Amino acid sequence: MNNRSKLLIIQLAVLIAVFTSQAVIAQVVPEISPKEFSRLSISLSEKSGYFNSDNWVSNEISYLDVLDVIDENDIEGGVYIGVGANQNFTYIANIKPELAFIVDIRKQNRMQHLIYKILFEISETPAAFISKVISKPLDTETGPKAGAPINAIVDYFYTVMPEEKLTRKTEKKIFELLDEKYEYNLSESEQSTISYVLNSFRLYGLGITYNGYRRSWYPTWGQLLKMSYNGEQLNPFNSMDDYRYLRKMYVENRIIPVTGNFAGSKTLRGISEYMREHNLTVTAYYVSNVEQYLFRNLNDWANWVRNVKILPLDDKSVFIRWIYEQGYSGYHETKLQWMNTFIKNYNEGRYYSYNDVKHLDYIIK
Repeated sequence: MNNRSKLLIIQLAVLIAVFTSQAVIAQVVPEISPKEFSRLSISLSEKSGYFNSDNWVSNEISYLDVLDVIDENDIEGGVYIGVGANQNFTYIANIKPELAFIVDIRKQNRMQHLIYKILFEISETPAAFISKVISKPLDTETGPKAGAPINAIVDYFYTVMPEEKLTRKTEKKIFELLDEKYEYNLSESEQSTISYVLNSFRLYGLGITYNGYRRSWYPTWGQLLKMSYNGEQLNPFNSMDDYRYLRKMYVENRIIPVTGNFAGSKTLRGISEYMREHNLTVTAYYVSNVEQYLFRNLNDWANWVRNVKILPLDDKSVFIRWIYEQGYSGYHETKLQWMNTFIKNYNEGRYYSYNDVKHLDYIIK
């Protein structure tokens, strides 16, 4: 064998080794059984904290504005972390992560997302899902079918009266599946919270807002569902493909609700450890405006940054941040920031106030 042949063999061996090592470190989410879903949701949770509102649905009317920036920067796959209620559906459907954690300081939010999980599993269409959430019957003959536009779905349910017996039927199904399939072992308090959530959605229907009752500056759920950006209605309930993706994520137990404090010592650390065990990285972290509250206490702010730093990140990891000035009729915007840029700015001492967080170094459209 001549030297040239030997060199070719060595080069081939190197290429095989590189390919093999890349395959080993590729992001692979393990299969998550119903029991493992419950274990993660419960074991990663911290003690519930106080918030001054039930926060039923989003109050962020700019929530669609970053979807084109997400697409332009190829932000997709990996792990999504979010907070709050229904706006997570849109970001998950757009980013299409392999795994998602919904982290909120309110235990009630975790119970609400358990409701969503079960209702996605048993609802094949957006209209069927919404019907069960707001306890309004869906007529199989005259009601919206699969693929119906969101405007038609919303307008249909505005004409239908809610029924308490449907609430109780849905509640019973949720309890049965969480108990028998998921072995979630709900406490009496958690069952009461699930009942409270279902009763509240029956009471307010698609007119429900951030804090339940209508205020002029809070959008209703019906309005949020109908919102468009550049003439496109991008809410996943307007697309059967997006809805099927979300449903598949729920059926495969890949959207995990957790009670957690962004500045706490358990939840984000536990999520980070789980991700590192499986060679996963954060693709997007939707933080809304939670940092506004964290910055009021410098210890909380420092703990929050500590938690961000321990998360497995790469150069494409982004924050999705909602920013507004006092008063909802004023300035508001949803923006993206590279998470490594945030860490760099913090290390350089550039965040003297929350105002700096709101305005420094965002991804330009």
